[in-house]
Amino acid sequence: MPNQYLNEPEHDRVPFLGVKRRWVGYALFIFVISLLVYAGFSAADSLTTDGWRGFKTVRAILHDTSQALPILGVVPIVILVIWEFLMILYEIVKEQIEARQRARIAAHEARGEERGIKLGEEQGRALERDAWVDWLERRDAAAAAGEPFTEPNPAEEHNGTSPPAL
Repeated sequence: MPNQYLNEPEHDRVPFLGVKRRWVGYALFIFVISLLVYAGFSAADSLTTDGWRGFKTVRAILHDTSQALPILGVVPIVILVIWEFLMILYEIVKEQIEARQRARIAAHEARGEERGIKLGEEQGRALERDAWVDWLERRDAAAAAGEPFTEPNPAEEHNGTSPPAL
């Protein structure tokens, strides 16, 4: 049962200063790399200025490196704080961009809906006009042939009323 709490978000931090658990490994890695790099430069400096003097060279390198430990310990913290700040800025900017995109999409959808309604109305008028033109042509053709024409006009068909007797 005690392991069930390890996966909860509130336990994703190390007790020391509330640091995120994943940053501890990164900080140690950065610290060790910066320590090795500094020790390498210290060794190079000591060897080029004094040459190899055995234990005195090793002691000088260790003394120089140990004096740099406080600064080398701050380097990972500074790097990770800057990184965390950049990630927070990234999330803020990302959310603003997504909000703008959502607003643009909504505006385009509204314009598209308006255009669709206008297009539908135009197509409806065109269909109605065509129905009337066809009906008038049939009526004129029946009148020219001398035949009775009892077909209801499109408005009467639409309304469900019967045509007047001619």
